[in-house]
Amino acid sequence: MKKNKPEEQKYSIIDHEADIGLEVYGKSLEELFVNAVKGLFSLIVDAKDVKAEKGKRFDLTGNGETLIVFLNELLYMWDVEGFIPKEFSIKIDNNRLAGTIIGGIFDPAKHTAKQEIKAVTYHGFSITQNENGFKARIIMDV
Repeated sequence: MKKNKPEEQKYSIIDHEADIGLEVYGKSLEELFVNAVKGLFSLIVDAKDVKAEKGKRFDLTGNGETLIVFLNELLYMWDVEGFIPKEFSIKIDNNRLAGTIIGGIFDPAKHTAKQEIKAVTYHGFSITQNENGFKARIIMDV
């Protein structure tokens, strides 16, 4: 199996004592955020054939942890509506994220739920930047 170069990799699952973590990569902050959503939902649901039929507008601000706020908002939408993100149009400026996400609603006849993620935590959270772009470390409470 071909191993992705770090700059090609979108995310990887990392071991953590009682929880589960992701290491996420992106050439821009927007790409990092999109890849974090994809990584999070790869843990929650197997939904390769989700139809992009419902749009959600976002305009939120975090205190330097906008990514955690964003992921927890999407996790809430999953818990309440079964919303599965598919297409992204977001812009990040300082600690503010604005844009639209289009996705579908979970259908047990078409999709498979994998595991419950209770929350994206601040524990061990980091975003770093290097010559290849950005890398984030995120731990989720399961």
